[in-house]
Amino acid sequence: GEHRARPSADAARTRTNALRAQRSARLLRRSQVHSSSSPAMFAAAGALSGTPLAPRPACRGALGRNDRAPRVPSKTARLLVRPLKAVEEPRRSETSAEDVPADLETVCADPVCSTRLVVNGQDLPAFEDVSTAHFRIRNGVVRTPLVRSRQLSAVTEMNIFLKHEWQQATGSFKERGARNSLLALTDEQRKKGVVAASAGNHALALAYHGAELGIPVTVLMPSIAPLTKITKCRALGANVILEGDSIADAALAAQAYVRDEGMKYINGFDDFNIIAGAGSVGLEILEDAENIDAIVVPVGGGGLIAGVALAVKTINPNVQIIGVEPSRCASMAAAMEAGEVVKVTMPGPTLADGLAVPAVGPRSFEVLRTRVDKLVTVSEKDISVALLRLVELEKLIQEGAGAAGIAAVLAGKLPELKGKNVAVLLCGGNIDTSTLGNVLERGLVNDERLIRFSCVVPDRPGGIAGLCATIAFVGASIKQINHERAWLQDDSHSVQVTVTCELTGPQMADHLYEALAEKYPVDFTRPKGNLSGERAAALNRNGQSPAAPPAPAAPAKAGQLPAPKLYDYDTIVNNVKPSRALVEAVEDAFAQLANGKVDVPMPMHIGVAETAAAGPGDCHIKGGYIEGAPTWTVKLANVSFYKNVEKGLPAGSGVFVVCDAANGGPKAILHENRYLTDLRTGAAGAVAVKHLAAKRAKSVAFIGTGVIAEAMARATATVFDFEEAFAYSPSPKKSSTFCKKMSEELGFPHYACATAEDAVRAADVVFTQTPGGEWVLEEEWLRPHALVVCSGSDQPTKNEIPPAILAGAKVVTDITAQCARVGEVRSAIEAGVMTAEDVHAELGQIVSGKVKGRKGKELIVCDLTGTGAQDAAIGSHVMEALAGVRPGGSGAFKFDAAKPRLPAPKLY
Repeated sequence: GEHRARPSADAARTRTNALRAQRSARLLRRSQVHSSSSPAMFAAAGALSGTPLAPRPACRGALGRNDRAPRVPSKTARLLVRPLKAVEEPRRSETSAEDVPADLETVCADPVCSTRLVVNGQDLPAFEDVSTAHFRIRNGVVRTPLVRSRQLSAVTEMNIFLKHEWQQATGSFKERGARNSLLALTDEQRKKGVVAASAGNHALALAYHGAELGIPVTVLMPSIAPLTKITKCRALGANVILEGDSIADAALAAQAYVRDEGMKYINGFDDFNIIAGAGSVGLEILEDAENIDAIVVPVGGGGLIAGVALAVKTINPNVQIIGVEPSRCASMAAAMEAGEVVKVTMPGPTLADGLAVPAVGPRSFEVLRTRVDKLVTVSEKDISVALLRLVELEKLIQEGAGAAGIAAVLAGKLPELKGKNVAVLLCGGNIDTSTLGNVLERGLVNDERLIRFSCVVPDRPGGIAGLCATIAFVGASIKQINHERAWLQDDSHSVQVTVTCELTGPQMADHLYEALAEKYPVDFTRPKGNLSGERAAALNRNGQSPAAPPAPAAPAKAGQLPAPKLYDYDTIVNNVKPSRALVEAVEDAFAQLANGKVDVPMPMHIGVAETAAAGPGDCHIKGGYIEGAPTWTVKLANVSFYKNVEKGLPAGSGVFVVCDAANGGPKAILHENRYLTDLRTGAAGAVAVKHLAAKRAKSVAFIGTGVIAEAMARATATVFDFEEAFAYSPSPKKSSTFCKKMSEELGFPHYACATAEDAVRAADVVFTQTPGGEWVLEEEWLRPHALVVCSGSDQPTKNEIPPAILAGAKVVTDITAQCARVGEVRSAIEAGVMTAEDVHAELGQIVSGKVKGRKGKELIVCDLTGTGAQDAAIGSHVMEALAGVRPGGSGAFKFDAAKPRLPAPKLY
């Protein structure tokens, strides 16, 4: 049960890179002795320009040409599973096989080279292969510039350096790997030629350099390949064969040329020499810019980022390598999470078609898995806006894949890089003219500078002219206008007009709506474009269509209270975040509750019986008002609708209704309650830690790693400085994902544990957030001074910890009467080990100073079931956060955009 010391991942990585540097130095000295090349050539090459080694046939390493390293147990096994960032890189031994893990084998090219690493059957390139490629291709590819962007630096608050790989002859970085692969061929392979399957840039690169080097190139392209790229490949002299409807079909057909004609097949992203050639990009960045902090690389099959990571991490391990994938094809992220290459299913095509690789290359994955620092995804909206920004600010045209890196930066995916020197790869500029026009127009829509709306105007001379005059008065420009009579059935003297306008941004859109709403019935909810590919997929899967973004509420008529605004889920998630201000708002609510300043009724539970048309499920209603606040709040929560899971929907949903405390009228409906409930629960947990944790508490454990655990971790980090965290979930995959995510977000290590006991024994504070029906810890696991915060559920079956723990601890509740009905206190009372009178205090009494909380090193249990006071507090907090925000407006990013959700309610 003792806490084991964990070796430093940075120390392991530093040791590995030192060994590599030593081997590279020995290689250079020995090559100068054995090579027939002149010393002047080596002097001119330089340390980063590589050693001009000839292609090397694979042979066995130090153990002899035909021997294998013996299989030995790995010495890196440990009880605690570390987050991704802390995984040690496989090590290579100079003198013996004792340290070689069981899944590794070493391969050497010749007696004067360093050992090659083989992992899971993949012969992996080393740094010397990258430097050799860099030297080999130096006269055949463009050494592209690395230029600081003044405009993008100002927009992002970073020092942005753009690596212009689109300036290669065929418009992409692919030329580096293609030329290196062709130059590495033997004389016999050059005569027979090479074959590849590609729909674009790889085919162009091979065709161009094959023609230049006199090597026959055969390219199999699917029928979906752009006609311009097919034409260009043929113009460059390649033998182009159209085969199948996908790259997979073309690749399968290519094997016949390997088998029957002896051609060399060159994989566009996983070939050994392709990866090594791509790594030359990283060497050029380090040569051209000092003090680079991070390099942002688009990720498709993984060859580019694998090569860049290999080169850069060898020279400077402190440079962050960050990969960017389209959210519709995040195959590298899936592989990292699974620990092996997996195939992902794409919901539809993506603007970044060059990155749409359902399964990353196994060799690229093995090179990258220990070197990448972070992977993020970008949406179609992010990519289109990035392409628009590059045209407007940099006067550059990129394809979707080439702009993925800058899309992540502009979308706020990398806030930790503000103020740092960041190199971003612009890796491809091959985009059809028609596609470019469509993408830029979509970028204007996503930037809220191009909108479409409908309104009803009088069907008489001057009716549409008056509408146009109103639009002109605001300053908007009409791009298209259509009017229809037949579909407007309720009014035979009016006409419906659909208008597309160009604006300066969201603020002008608000002004335009206000001006039009004064004169006409107007609808700003995209009348024809609300069924995208994703929405169609949701319709087929769930049997219903998600609701369209809500329209702004119409102005109130005389004598009526204004209608409430309906804030959709995305608007709330993008504008309401965990914060110290939210924790303080909930903390004040607890204090006011203790002072009798909060009106909080007991929750109402409604059971929905299972019938052919309904249920089964459970609903509850909570609410409250804090004296002096401008609003009061009611939460309608629907939980335990477990049949929803079979339909791909969540088991619960609901809304917060925030009402005006001056006139009683509803001000807003907030959809949906799960996210806001998690936020206020996390804030309550943070209040408990702030007032009840031991003063020198350094470690925290999470039993359960779902959204509530994330909320607890984020909220607590705003008020308390933990140094390490431990987590346990019955699913190791969920534990590892939680720890990796929280380590990156909060800046201190989170360790996934094999058992709950391992997590609890190591912690000063323990959060339990499980469904609540089973015990998740034992009394002997707890440290004497531990704080246990129970927040799993507020159901009558709640029982996360043994009643004996409560009997021997100081018990604090959020509301004792409620906890006695549905909390951990209820289970202890039913077990006969305590009564409600044995509760030490309510949390609000401790916050307000009425009762002292912790006196020394005693064990404390805090039972949180959720109170109407918390709901009232978050209602007021959310209204402040949403002040000036238009419902349906865009935000910087989403916490859990991929999470299934029920459609938003309609506001009648």
